[in-house]
Amino acid sequence: MAPAALSWATRLAILRGTARGLAYLHEMSSQRHAHGGIASSKILLDDDHRPYISGYGVARLLVPKKKAAVGEAAQKADVYAFGLVVLEAVTGRTAGAEVEAWVRAAFLEERPLSEVVDPALLQEVEAKQEVLAVFHVALACTARDPDLRPRIRAVADSLDRVGVNAGGGGGESDSVSHPV
Repeated sequence: MAPAALSWATRLAILRGTARGLAYLHEMSSQRHAHGGIASSKILLDDDHRPYISGYGVARLLVPKKKAAVGEAAQKADVYAFGLVVLEAVTGRTAGAEVEAWVRAAFLEERPLSEVVDPALLQEVEAKQEVLAVFHVALACTARDPDLRPRIRAVADSLDRVGVNAGGGGGESDSVSHPV
C-alpha cells in the first residue's frame, strides 16, 4: 500500500522547519556553515513530521579542501538546493534543474495551477494562494544568478508569513500567472 500524501499544512511546516534549520547553520551557529548537500533525502521526519536535517558535513569529507565552496557561495548553493526541495514538495516531482525550468516555463506561460501542483494538493482549495506564494519563494531561491538569491533567513521569514494574512479567499486564481 502506498503511503498517504502529506497535507499542504504538513508540507509547509516541514519546509518552514528546514529553512529555519539552514538559517541556523548559515547565520546563527558559532561557525557559519553551509550544509553542502541539502536534498529531500537529507530531511528526516519524526513521528510528528518535524524536520531534522541530516548529512551535514558529509560533503566536506568528500570534496578536497581546495575545491570546497566556502562562505557566501556555499550558502547561496544551499539556498538553490533548498529551492529545489520546495519545488519537489509543491509539484510532487523529483527535484532537479529540469523541474525548476519546467515550473519557470509554467509561470511564464500562465498554465493552470492544476498542471503544476501535486494532484494530492488540489483537493485543498484553501491552499491555492499559499501554494503560489511558496512557488515564488522557490523561484527566488533558484535564481540563475546566485547574487539574486535571497539569504536563507529571508526565505525562512517568507515561509513563516505564508498564510498569515490569508482572509479565506484562497481560491481566486487558478493559474500560475505571476512574473518569474
